[in-house]
Amino acid sequence: MNDIHPTAVIEDCVEMGEDNYIGPFCFLTGHLIIGDNNRFESHCTVGTRAEHTEHWHKDGRVIIGDDGTFRDHVSIHAATADGLTRIGNCVIILNKAYVAHDCVLEDGSTLSCGVKIGGNVHVMRDSNLGMGASVHQYQVIGSWSMIGMGSIIPKKARIYPGQTWVGNPVHRLKSNEHGLERFNVDDYDLIEETARYRELVKLHGL
Repeated sequence: MNDIHPTAVIEDCVEMGEDNYIGPFCFLTGHLIIGDNNRFESHCTVGTRAEHTEHWHKDGRVIIGDDGTFRDHVSIHAATADGLTRIGNCVIILNKAYVAHDCVLEDGSTLSCGVKIGGNVHVMRDSNLGMGASVHQYQVIGSWSMIGMGSIIPKKARIYPGQTWVGNPVHRLKSNEHGLERFNVDDYDLIEETARYRELVKLHGL
């Protein structure tokens, strides 16, 4: 059973699993599918149309997995007409963060307060973006990355897995030893994810 605050607006087209909490003044709309055991705090907006000059009047899709945390004033936009905005399992998005159209956040991703990611960004597994970080459209963030607060990730940056990145424009600071240890990442895991990262970069045309 879902716990839905009486001021929340959930349109009829939204599909939802079980044990979700939808807080005050949330707005869930569009072709949106939500899994189980997610928590949306107040004023979250999920599934609104893409901010894209060619697709603003079309309805794309959003799929959200299980066990996510979405804090106050989070905004997640629907994909463009033929695309998909996808949020994985155990994702944490803190207050006032923004996820644009056609983005992918893999399992375990964290967006801290005020993070902004542009359209078609792919955040790989267990990455952590610090407060106020901004990511250019079509970028790929490698698995187990730590992005420092206020960092700017431009189009030409290459955010390889397992590293700590800081600054404007962003640059590598060091290996993300804390993250690699926390998720029990060995050398083989890092090699595999680096190869997958390179494939995703190619798919994004970078």
